[in-house]
Amino acid sequence: MVQRVQSHLVLTKVFLSNLKDNQVTLSGETFAISSIIIVATTGIRNVGERWFKAQTLDHHYYEPYLKPRYRNERKRFFPFSHLFDTYSPMMKIIMKYFTCEGRFSKLYTYHIRLLMHFTRVRMLNIPYYFFRGIEKMAHTV
Repeated sequence: MVQRVQSHLVLTKVFLSNLKDNQVTLSGETFAISSIIIVATTGIRNVGERWFKAQTLDHHYYEPYLKPRYRNERKRFFPFSHLFDTYSPMMKIIMKYFTCEGRFSKLYTYHIRLLMHFTRVRMLNIPYYFFRGIEKMAHTV
C-alpha cells in the first residue's frame, strides 16, 4: 500500500513538473488540460459558480454552518470545533478525500465553499475548481 502511494506521488510530481501552458508531455505524448478536458474525461457537468480558493466568500454564506457563538468571527480560517456537529462527517470527507488535507483542526473558507456545494446551497463548478487546483499544484512543484 505504501509503495503504491509513493508511486502515485512520483507520477503526480512528474505530471505537474511537465505541465507548461496547460499542456503536459509524457513519454512523447502531449496532452492538453483545461476545465473543458476535465468535463470531457470525467463526465462532471460544467455548471456552477467559477470559484477558487483565493477568492473571498461572503460571511453570510458560511454562518449557517457555524455554531451560533462563532458566527460573528470573520476569518479566512477557524477551528474545526466551530462547525456544527451535523456537518462534521461530511466535512471530514471533503478534507480527507477532496482537498487532501491533513490539518483537521482548521477549517478554511474553501472547505465551507465545498460544503455549500455538497449540501446544494450554492453550486460550484467542480471541473473549474479541479483545473485551478492542478494549475496551483504545478506552479508550486
